[in-house]
Amino acid sequence: MFLPLTLKPTQGKICHMQYLVCQIGGRQYLVKPHEVVEVDKLSEDIKTLVVDKVLLAVDDSKVEVGKPYLKKSVGFEVLEHLKKPKVRVATYKAKANYRRVIGSRREVSRIRLAEEGKPVKNNKD
Repeated sequence: MFLPLTLKPTQGKICHMQYLVCQIGGRQYLVKPHEVVEVDKLSEDIKTLVVDKVLLAVDDSKVEVGKPYLKKSVGFEVLEHLKKPKVRVATYKAKANYRRVIGSRREVSRIRLAEEGKPVKNNKD
């Protein structure tokens, strides 16, 4: 069952999803509609992503908590893959003339919730 951005109307009102918590790549992310989320780098050939591990879904009228996961899935579209700016870490030992500078650039993928009504499949197009 796909969780759209706008859930079913209740009592004549349309309920909009406020946020959800899902697990992607072993980490938990708080995701809101129309916001871009940076996750650990995904494969380059993935254009869409379907996540089955939804832990929490909050809309205007109710909160759904999974035990441990909800029986819903959510679709994401992959926007881009990039490297973050370099983070430098320096270490030294006093009185020993030992100095090292280590740097790393984290690779991330930017994803966003798929639009409502747009079918999302976990494909590699």
